[in-house]
Amino acid sequence: MHRIILIGLRATGKSSIGREVARMIGGSFLDLDDAVAAASGACSVQDAFVALGEQAFRAVEAAALRSALDEASHAVIALGGGTPVAPGAEAMLDAARSRGWRIVLLDAPDDVLADRIRRAPGTRPSLTGDAPDREVAAIRARRWPTFERLADAVVVTDERTPSELAQGIVSAIA
Repeated sequence: MHRIILIGLRATGKSSIGREVARMIGGSFLDLDDAVAAASGACSVQDAFVALGEQAFRAVEAAALRSALDEASHAVIALGGGTPVAPGAEAMLDAARSRGWRIVLLDAPDDVLADRIRRAPGTRPSLTGDAPDREVAAIRARRWPTFERLADAVVVTDERTPSELAQGIVSAIA
C-alpha cells in the first residue's frame, strides 16, 4: 500500500484531499492538526496554537509527527502548514521517505489561499498578524525552500475538486 504525506501552506486543501486519497487507496487518514489539538488538550488546532504559543505548539506538532510516523498505521497523513519547519520535522520527513513514504506538496496561488483563509475566519491562526494576502506571501517566502526540497511531487489545487485532485495523486504514485 502507498503511504503519502501531504504538505503545503495553509488552505491548500491538505485535509480534504487527504481524506479523499485515503478513501481511494483504502487506507486510514490522519489530520496532524487534529492529533496536535488532542495532544495539547485543546478543542482545535487554533485553540492549541493560541494557548501554547508558537514555539511550544511546534514542539507538540513535531512530537505528533514522530508518533504518527512511528505508528505506521496511516496510509495518508496531512501535515499542518508549518509542520515541515517544526524543530526536527525535516529530518523525520527525510527518514520517512527512506521508509517508503511519498511526500506530495499541495500548492495554490497566493490570492487563492488568502481568499480561502478569509472565507473561513477563526479556523486558522494568524502567524504574522497581517492581512491574509501579506501573511500568505510572507509565510511562503519562509517555508517554500523546505517544502520544495521535501516534495516528491507538486500538485496545484486551485482549479479542481478534492476528488479530482486525489485521483491525480493516486494515479501519479501508482
